[in-house]
Amino acid sequence: MTASPATAPRAALRAELDATVARLVARAAADGWPIRADHCFLRIAYDVAVGAKWDNVVSRPAWASLSLEALRAAIVVLGTIERDGCPALRLLNDASLAFRRAAR
Repeated sequence: MTASPATAPRAALRAELDATVARLVARAAADGWPIRADHCFLRIAYDVAVGAKWDNVVSRPAWASLSLEALRAAIVVLGTIERDGCPALRLLNDASLAFRRAAR
């Protein structure tokens, strides 16, 4: 079954998210990063992409509820971590955690 034209961009973005997260999880394990779980990388990416605790902005699952623009922004966040490594991970995680503290 093929994706309809309306769902094709979202499916492609989800595939890119999944592939990037899989690479990050493998790298995190190999390099001893403080964050290693796929859902933690996604939390960071979604929070930073929307500038808030993501599940206060959209319903679950995020990949189905976020705008295409926000999904692209999440991929950019993950790409920054992939390119710049653990220093970027720490900074972006701090930003995500700050959004979460502010949401309390």
